[in-house]
Amino acid sequence: MSSPHISRQEWRRVSLYAVVLISLTVLPYLIAWVGQGSDWRFSGSLFGAEDGNAYLGKMRLGARGIWDFYLFYSPEKHDSVSLLYLPYIIPGQVVGLFMSEDNPAMVGALIAVFHTLRVIFNFVLILTTYRFIAIFLRAPSTRFLALIFATIGGGLGWLVVLTGHLPPEFYIPEGFSWLVLLGLPHIALARVALLGGFIALFKSLSLQKWQAWSKWALLAGLCWLVVGLSVTFYFVLIDALLGAWGLVVWARTRRFPFQLALRCAVAVGVALPFLAYFLISFNNNPAFAQWSKQNLLASPNPLQYVFAYLILGVLAWIGGRWAWQRSHSNELRPLLLISWVLIVPILVYLPINVQRRLAEGVLIPLAILAAAGLKLWTGLHLPKWHRARLAVVVVTSLSSLFFLIGVFFSAFNHDTPVFEPVSQLAAFQWLDKQAPNETVVLGAMETGNALPVYTNLRPFLGHGPETIYSKRREREVSQFFRDEMTPDQRKALYRSVGIRYIFYSPAERELAHAENDTSPSWAADGRLIYDEAGYQIYEVLP
Repeated sequence: MSSPHISRQEWRRVSLYAVVLISLTVLPYLIAWVGQGSDWRFSGSLFGAEDGNAYLGKMRLGARGIWDFYLFYSPEKHDSVSLLYLPYIIPGQVVGLFMSEDNPAMVGALIAVFHTLRVIFNFVLILTTYRFIAIFLRAPSTRFLALIFATIGGGLGWLVVLTGHLPPEFYIPEGFSWLVLLGLPHIALARVALLGGFIALFKSLSLQKWQAWSKWALLAGLCWLVVGLSVTFYFVLIDALLGAWGLVVWARTRRFPFQLALRCAVAVGVALPFLAYFLISFNNNPAFAQWSKQNLLASPNPLQYVFAYLILGVLAWIGGRWAWQRSHSNELRPLLLISWVLIVPILVYLPINVQRRLAEGVLIPLAILAAAGLKLWTGLHLPKWHRARLAVVVVTSLSSLFFLIGVFFSAFNHDTPVFEPVSQLAAFQWLDKQAPNETVVLGAMETGNALPVYTNLRPFLGHGPETIYSKRREREVSQFFRDEMTPDQRKALYRSVGIRYIFYSPAERELAHAENDTSPSWAADGRLIYDEAGYQIYEVLP
């Protein structure tokens, strides 16, 4: 099992590709930042802004000197859990060393650090992906083709838009790398560590003496520990991938893969205590158990996956036969590609609440097999290889191109939630100075989602999964602002979680279908303490 040789020229080309690709992901954010204007402030996210605010909120926890994570989008007081969201809490801690939590520039600093991490992790991810690809493919042109598939590849999912649905390429970052590169640094870090763990495990398989191979197996375990600390339930994904790999190796060699199992056991053993810790913490913490229960990420109709992976899948079928033939008792690595691609369609339809997230990284083995399959299909006919390679790259990149165009539109279009009104941020900052930390504020989902980014306060409702009982709270917020609650019901709501302030802005008026001059009946429950530019804050009377 020889190590791959990658020439300096290859690394230069890959580095240039990484710079170009990352520049494309940075440009729309720069446009949004420069074009904020006097009335709007850029939230830092051009898609998935609700989750983007949640990431910045976690960084703010770190900036406040807090290490243990708690559900700041929920008004209930509950026990925190250690070691969660460290890829955001640790950078926040660093920011907190240089500025106080009440500094108006804090949010801008958090956004800048967030995107700096994104650029760094993306660059390392592209290089690590190429290093992983080079283990299986020898020709530089085939390797580079696989890298393109693995970074911007997709399929015909964009045709799903014609049916009125979002294609998987537009909302499943675990299955399509372009979304990760555009805005999810913690998943980029997790994927770097996931691939790094496999590279280390491959090295351990090439060594016979336990003093030598155990070091590499332990290194694989440390890499996978980083994976789990970045995205907790990826611990389970790693175990599933290793189990599938072992079964495929057993079927191919017709004997139990003892050496592989031993090395996997050492690697998994490093992360196993942490998996147990998280399972116990979530099960014994009612708030986190409820969060996990309502974090629903179901897979779409299987036909949508078929459209999204059809082209690469057909080519990977050809490449899979090549990988099967190439593998033997002393060459087990190609069987990982086959097992990874085969197990994911099962994982993403298991009866669990985070189905689609178990597609993490599957595009990479699929890209390797597809590049090998295309090379085999074209044979030694170079003109045919060049034409086929260009055609497949264009077709499989269309979804990524269309999504990028949408991101640029978001950068130019000043509207919530991608941009926040300056008047709203002024109201947030004023309230943050008046109210004690962790004070509960009642407002619409849109208001509550941004609140923890700009203040140390807690919303009654702010995030689907991270607000406990969010569906019920959405109904309560709607009933409240539409004046569908009796005075006694409102008082019970205030007392239930200690609501002290009511935020009344255009978002709440839209929810209530009210005009600006309409005086809601709940206003009698509080004292108006802020009234500027259409934003009002009421303090609930004792």
